[in-house]
Amino acid sequence: MTSPHSEKKIYIDFEKEFYKDILQTLITPTSEKFQKILKSFSTFNLFFCALIAGEVFYLLFHLTFLVQGFVLAIHLALVFATVFSFFTLRLYFQTKKAEKFVALKNDFINAVKSSLNFQENNSEHHLTIASMCCKLAVHLHDQEYKVYSFGPLFNFIAPSIEKLSCWCHWQDVHFMKEMLLNISVDEHIKLVKSEPTNLEVHAGLANAYVILSGLYVDPRTIEGHDDERWIPHNKYQGYFKQKFRLAAERAIEEFKILSAYAPNDPWVYAQLAFSYHDLQMPKEEIKAYETILELCPEDKETLFKLGRLYFEQGLNAKGLQLYENLKKSNYNKAESLIHYYGDYSNSKQFDSLTVG
Repeated sequence: MTSPHSEKKIYIDFEKEFYKDILQTLITPTSEKFQKILKSFSTFNLFFCALIAGEVFYLLFHLTFLVQGFVLAIHLALVFATVFSFFTLRLYFQTKKAEKFVALKNDFINAVKSSLNFQENNSEHHLTIASMCCKLAVHLHDQEYKVYSFGPLFNFIAPSIEKLSCWCHWQDVHFMKEMLLNISVDEHIKLVKSEPTNLEVHAGLANAYVILSGLYVDPRTIEGHDDERWIPHNKYQGYFKQKFRLAAERAIEEFKILSAYAPNDPWVYAQLAFSYHDLQMPKEEIKAYETILELCPEDKETLFKLGRLYFEQGLNAKGLQLYENLKKSNYNKAESLIHYYGDYSNSKQFDSLTVG
């Protein structure tokens, strides 16, 4: 399985020139409408914040002149009325904003269907809708950082502006992407129901779950991640972890179906290994890589990954055996494998026993 975390990768091998034209004509306008919704809500917040700040400033500046208690009470009442109106209207606009996102998603799907002359029993049409939803979700990647832009003259405050933009809108962008990826999953499920024994259909559904699970993964936990953009500390908490586990477990079930129908396909077991790794199930991950080696005994990359797992799980004898095999074959990463010797999770148990 290709890494589930890369939201910029699409796992649907369905491409035609006609559908590429649809991609260009529908995705960009939809993204622009999405940004417009975000900015309209920001304008509302900015207006009321400026109004409240102005009223408070006016009250403080003229406080010495408001000697009459009645006049002071009127000014205070005006400030509290404005604050109350802001929170009341904000709740209303938040509800309307979610409704606009749903309507935008529906309009996008209807536009795709209209371009296709959609037919319910046409599998290519369902695949196209799934693919378009994935591509729009990919197009929205990092949009939470780009809502506000003030030109090159303000580059010195660009990081702060990006941080503010993300803090205000990451939930909105996530909500939209989640809806789109769930639609992609639903379209693949429809295909599975119509062709339950088609392996390509099950592979498509499994990959749709993989892409969905990547939405809930903290990119800072991905090896090789070097993006230093600010991420809200509460974004990848328990709720996201539960969502990730649910999507990953469903992907595993689909890959198990594939392994039952195609027991000699190493690609299937590679997908299982990646999923087990993300779910922190090292024993199952080891079994998947061992199966790959039975099918492809000369696969050096799999030997390296399995050797690393052996060392991390304290199976040092097996790890050393694979290390020797890689060293004899002059594999360029063989020497780096031995650095994982002794780096197994059980060391934490020994530490706890020592402390006790």
